[in-house]
Amino acid sequence: MSKKNNSISISKKKFGKNNSAMALIFVIMFSLLGIIGILIDWKSGLSGLALVTVLYLVHSFVKFNYFLYFIGLSFVAIYLLSEWQDIEFLQIVLSSIFLTFLFFIKSSYQTYKALDSFEIFYLDSRELHCLSTENDADYKGYALDPRSYLKKYAAEKISAISFKRKDMTIAIDDLLIRPRALTTIDLEQIYDFVKINYPNLLNRDEFIKQNLSKENQYYIHKIYVFSPILVLALVIYFFGNNGKDHILTLCCLILMVILPVVISKYLARV
Repeated sequence: MSKKNNSISISKKKFGKNNSAMALIFVIMFSLLGIIGILIDWKSGLSGLALVTVLYLVHSFVKFNYFLYFIGLSFVAIYLLSEWQDIEFLQIVLSSIFLTFLFFIKSSYQTYKALDSFEIFYLDSRELHCLSTENDADYKGYALDPRSYLKKYAAEKISAISFKRKDMTIAIDDLLIRPRALTTIDLEQIYDFVKINYPNLLNRDEFIKQNLSKENQYYIHKIYVFSPILVLALVIYFFGNNGKDHILTLCCLILMVILPVVISKYLARV
């Protein structure tokens, strides 16, 4: 931890090393599965390898939108090839997915080797840097690569900072930021720094409660959006004879797609 020019910085040595090692292991394992697929079924394996190689070469000089179209056309071509050569289309797709990881081995290894000291928290009068997971999807990605979740915020937008036990919560605009990977000692040092330099941000629980209410509302809206899927799944099971009533099942599946979109748009207007 360092303090200078009315700023505080907290760094951790070899932070994320274990996560990077695990990610490297997964990349190697999936790559080996792709190689084993070539040995088991060389036709589907080589077809998948050819598809991955072409996509890798094309993506470097084709715009993203056109690249998506190219992927679609490539899979159509692979499907026609599978029909012509009597190869399982699904096997080609699986082979191409696993073989894709071959291109990530070098970068994953370089990331693992390069890990040293990493700044996990920084605060001054202009900006805040901290590790933050702001939505559900972030939590899954954080477990594999926590360093990529270092986020920056304008310090002027901070309305309150709260310290309770082993947690720190920061109210920024409509968000509640909960910096991660901070120890009890780190939190004590940050508290002392904020108390001296930004005492006006402490003891402002009204802003924390206000943003917490908005955060709870966000999760309630998610429940509303996805509730039709659960309800209709139960309808299929109990009233659709577990999918055997094809007309009712099809109607429920269509509603599973339509209703979440309708509810989401309605809640956005409210």
